[in-house]
Formats: sequence, C-alpha cells, structure tokens
Amino acid sequence: MSNEAETQYNPQCGVRRTIFSDEYDFLTKIESVCAKEDGIHFLVRTWKDRIATVRITFLTPSVFRFVMVPEMTAKSHRQTVVEDVLESEFETKNAEFTENEDLYIYETNQLSLHFSKNYWEMSIYQNGKLLTKEQAFDTNVDNRWKQLPTGFRVDASGKSIASFEQFVLFSDEQFWGFGEKFTHFNKRGQRIECWQKDALSTNTEDSYKSHPYFTSSRGYSVLLNTFTRSSFDMGASSWISYQMGSDDPILDYIFLAEESKDYKKLLQQYLQITGQIPMIPQWAFGFWMSKCSYMSRKEVEDVVADAEKFGIGIDVIHIDGWQRQDMSGVWEWDTERFPEPEEMIKELNKKNIHLSLWNYPYLQEDSPAFKELAERGFFIKNKEGHPAMFKATADSEFLCACFDFTNPEFLAWYEERVKKIVRMGVSVIKTDFSEAVPEDVVFYNGMSGREGHNLLTYLYAKNIYTWMKEICDERGELPMLWGRSGYVGSHTIPAAWAGDSSSDKATHSAILQAGLGMAMSGVSFWGYDLGGFYHTGYTGNEERPDAEDYLSSVQMGLWMPLSRAHGKTPREPWQYGDLALKNVKEWINFRHRLAPYLYHTACQSHLFGIPMLRPVVMEYPKDPMAKMQNLSYMLGDSLLVSPAFDREEYDLYLPEGQWRNIESKEVYEGGSFVHVETKSFADGGTSLLVFQKEGTSIPLLAQKEVMHVPATAWKREDLDFMTFTTTDITEKIYVPGECGKVEFIQVEAKKNA
Repeated sequence: MSNEAETQYNPQCGVRRTIFSDEYDFLTKIESVCAKEDGIHFLVRTWKDRIATVRITFLTPSVFRFVMVPEMTAKSHRQTVVEDVLESEFETKNAEFTENEDLYIYETNQLSLHFSKNYWEMSIYQNGKLLTKEQAFDTNVDNRWKQLPTGFRVDASGKSIASFEQFVLFSDEQFWGFGEKFTHFNKRGQRIECWQKDALSTNTEDSYKSHPYFTSSRGYSVLLNTFTRSSFDMGASSWISYQMGSDDPILDYIFLAEESKDYKKLLQQYLQITGQIPMIPQWAFGFWMSKCSYMSRKEVEDVVADAEKFGIGIDVIHIDGWQRQDMSGVWEWDTERFPEPEEMIKELNKKNIHLSLWNYPYLQEDSPAFKELAERGFFIKNKEGHPAMFKATADSEFLCACFDFTNPEFLAWYEERVKKIVRMGVSVIKTDFSEAVPEDVVFYNGMSGREGHNLLTYLYAKNIYTWMKEICDERGELPMLWGRSGYVGSHTIPAAWAGDSSSDKATHSAILQAGLGMAMSGVSFWGYDLGGFYHTGYTGNEERPDAEDYLSSVQMGLWMPLSRAHGKTPREPWQYGDLALKNVKEWINFRHRLAPYLYHTACQSHLFGIPMLRPVVMEYPKDPMAKMQNLSYMLGDSLLVSPAFDREEYDLYLPEGQWRNIESKEVYEGGSFVHVETKSFADGGTSLLVFQKEGTSIPLLAQKEVMHVPATAWKREDLDFMTFTTTDITEKIYVPGECGKVEFIQVEAKKNA
C-alpha cells in the first residue's frame, strides 16, 4: 500500500490531495437519478472517473436502507443481516421524490433526504432540522483529506474490495452500542473493530460480541448491514467527522431515526427489522452455579449437597467437562466420570435444579473421531482442501479444526446429536468459543474466512437454539443458550455472558461498560462470571480471588439480568469463609424473592424490546446528566443500581424525582448528586447500593426464605410489594403462564408497604 499523497484536480471537488490514492476511490457527482418502486436510484461519478450505483429505499417513514454498488465489484459470497426490503404497512411509493435547482429531495412525512447536485453529499433532515449528513470535505488547510468521503477501496484490477461511509460529527454528539465492548460506554473518540475474538479477560479492546450497530445521542441509529470485518472511527482521527467501513465490497447500511430521542423507541425499530427478543424460562432468573469444571457426577452431587447444607439455593448447575477431552465437540457423555447421566438429570430436576452443558464447535486433531469427520467434509477447509488447523486459544497446546455450519450434511449429523442430548432433559447449552477461525479458510458454501468469521459465531448458536426449541416445544418448555460469542441478531438467541472476565474490582467497571453496550444493541438477557473467571493478579489466573473482590463481583452480578458464578477455580460461596457465605446467602435469597420483578422486566424485553439492564440515559433521555452515567444503571423501570467498584468514595447522580435506598430506607431528591463513602465487607460495608424510584411498586415473593425460583406461576397471594409511593397503586404484573407463555395479573399495592 502506497503512503504517498497524490495531488489531483477533479471538476467537482477541485484540487485535493488524496491519501493512499492508488487504492481508494469515492463518490463525487450525480450523473443521473431515477425514482422506482424499490426506491430512488443514482448513477454517481467517482474520483477516478468510474461509476457507482446508489439505491435508497425507505423501509418505514423513519428508516431507510442505503446500498452503494461500484461498477467493478469483486466477487463475494456476501451475507447481510437484513436481506430484503421488509414487508410492512409502509410502502416505498409513499416516499416522494422532487428536485430544485440545487438539490434532489427524497422524503417521507418524517425524514427528508437532500442530495447536492454539485458534489455527492447526502443530508438527512427531520422536521426541517438537520439530523446529520455525510461529510464530503473533512480536509486540512492544505486540502489533504483526513477522512475520505463515501467510497470504496480497490484491488490491483480496480475492483471494489471494501467500502466506507463518513458522517459529520457534532461537537456534543455521543455514541453508544457496538455490542459487548469493554471500553467506555460512550464510544466517541474510539476506534472500534467488529471482528469477533477471544478477548481473554475484560481489560481489552477485543470483543466476543461485536455488533456493527450504534446509536447517536442526536436520536438516530445505524446498522452496517454486513457480516464482514467492519471498523468505525468515532472521532479518533477527526473532530468534525466519523467514519465506518467494512471488508464488504458493497456499502450497505440501515439508518433509523426517532424524533423524540426516545432511545427505547429507536431500539424497538431496530428489533423490528432484526428480530424480536424471545422469552426465557422463569428459573433462569435464579442462581447458577458453575466451575471450570466439575469433573464427575460425584463432584456435581457433592456441590449440590453442600449448597443444601449451607442453605444456598441453586437453580441451575453447569458442567464444562462432561465429554472426554479428546471427544469434546461431538456430544457424547464421558460415562466413566458421569455414569447414567439421564438418572443424574432426573435427580437434579427433583431438587428444582436444571442442568446446563458446555459445548464448543471445534474438534482437536488427536480426537478418535477426527479422521472420519474430516473425510466426510465436516470441517472448514484451508485453500488446499484439507481441514484448516488452528489453536482454539492463544495458550492451547494442540491444534483443532472448526465444524462447518454451512455444510447441510454436517448440520444433519450435528442436529441428531444435539437433540439426543437435549432429550435427556438438559435445559441449557453453553455455546463457547467460535471466534478463532482464520481469515484464509474456505467454507462449504464458498465463503472465505474474511466473509464467514463473524457469521460463524451467529450460525453456531442459531442452529443449536433452533434444534433445542423443537425439543423444548415438545416438553412445553422454553429453550435457552448461554453464548460467549455473537453478532447482530444474537438477541434472538438468548442468552449471553461476558466471556472470561477478571475478578478484580477495577475490571468490574469494564464488565458494566460491556453490559450497557449490549443493552443499547438490543441484547437483554446477559450476565457475567460472578467471582470472575480469571484471577488476574500477580499470583496467577489459576488462583482464587480474595474475599473482597469475590464479594464485590458476586454482589453486582446478582443485580444483573442473569447470575452465574463461574471461574477457573471454585466459586461456591462456602469456599470463601463465613463472611462471604453469610452475605452471599442473603443476596441469593433476595434475588429469589425478586423473581417476579425480574420476570416482569424480562417480559418487557420480550413484548416491547426494552432491555432489562438499561443505561440511565435510556430511561432518562431528556436529562443531560444521564448521558454521562456509565458507572450506574437501571434494572427495569424502578431500580437504580450503583456499584462502588474500586472507589473509596464517589458522587452518585440520581435522576429527577425521589429515590429511596432499599436497604437504609433513606430518601434522596433526584436531579442531584449523592456523596457515597464506602468501606470493606470486613468492616460491615457493601460494594453496591440500590435505589427505588418514587411512584413504583416492586413485586416480591411473599415467602421470606426462598431456595428456588418457583416452578409454577405465582399468583397475587404469593406476592408482597416493596412500594415507594404516596398513594395506593394498581399495576399490571407479567407472570409465567403454561408452556412458557406470558400472562398478566392486575394487582393493587399499598403505599409505602
């Protein structure tokens, strides 16, 4: 790649110095335009005197799709998140096309798109006000572009191999989303790459679940409609523009707008085009117990027995190492270590404990099954046609190959094995790994690794979830995954956890940034490893965290949508001393009592697309201070949660209204800051505060000691209410129905009960 600048004259742009001019081209001026049934079509001249077509289609009055296709486009097996124009009550013909001396105008009753006749630049107006626009001239004083305008990158033959878009960056604009990113919640000033990786802890820019989707504080969202590697420069290189691009030779994105800057409504629009959030079982909102790994049936039974002895209610127990190591991935029990697994599952179910099992989509080279499955063509291949071999993680001692989820014959074989295990009574499948497939591989359907790397993380989970659903439907149950990797659309495959997190307090805040990003990306059912998967101190990651870090991690995790304790070493609360056992026992009991509220909040996700964990700005979009809050969050409509992390003291912002500390019962006036001083658990302190919003009523199970989330639906007489209101109120509470269906009951709650 040449780094030399080239000075050129272009009739539309005048004298400009291009960067990497031999490899880049971009739109300059409209040659012709035509309004058709599927939208408006432009023929646009490029800097290097080529032609590109641009098609813009309104999907709804406030949502449009932008597709740019250069005349010379490299052959690809491109996959898109949204394939076709969506069926809706709105039809493209209701968009009006007009022109005047300076502009082409394409508009609905909500959005107006203006296209300059002098040079290519699209401006987006909402009710007569500029919402945003493409930034055609982000240049220095010597006319050198800092960011190139809408265009593409070419190979030696001149064919487009990548594409990019550039928008103006307003001085106070913030950006949220991009899936699970462990960097600051506000992504302004950051460079983002959407290429799934094993992040190996949470103190990193790498990500298991990158989503090429973001929301602007100005009230719009953008979905880059591709599975290829994508990148975003959100003001890291320029103060006046941001840029997005991908390895897709075609620029394809969907633009969504919401006039009121109601980020819930904006997210609802996004979910309408990418898929609604399915409901998960009620028991999932209880406490999950896991370790890497319980290695025998006896060890599982011993953990269950200890939990009963210490009064810890376990709703789900998870086993990583249920298969022989050299056969992991082929869905066969190691019956020497786990004899009579069906009997074990039944015994667990009798105790109201559900079983979760680990899986990964790889098979190591020394597996007895490897040769046969390779001969059947079940693995992703290298360019020579052999199974592509790689290390599953950076520290792996062996090579493995990845199953090819685009091969129909493999899928038929795999489906049979998955269903056999699920029919035994397994409730959850943990879909681990899938982020390590190299770029230079070839899939069965012809995709390269560059095209299929991200897509694989979606197909892996989607297929297993679909097969599970068939079996669960027969049982009148809801399916559930526990997924590490994912992509846009993974919100339709619940649920997800934040990969291999760290145990120290400082990185707990990084985990929260990831959760807030997932919420803004439409993912509701999410959690992390309580206690931390790794202990990343100087003593090594195989060591246990100290009690303070452990308790801090567990406490915050029990105020998340889903709560699973998991680590390289034991994470059972009785392993950390009397103080830890006492605290965690109380916290788990309260979480069980909180199940009606958690379930109700989950139903809001399922029915209306509103995530359980919510950034403060989502709940208070008009509050300018809410945009700044990334170390506290809302859990549902009524609760604000403030972890201390590694802070000895801090100032907590409470939005408008009154707020009551649920533990101390102190009441605070909102729209102001509360000074918080913390002290250690050993000194009787806590690492987390929870506040209830005035005018709300939190449904709880009335029973004071609750060991499990009830298997049956709760009724009005089963409920108590934590009410913070000056008047009696009547509310609709969503409750579990038969076969996983959602029902609701009308309840009356007394003031300040």
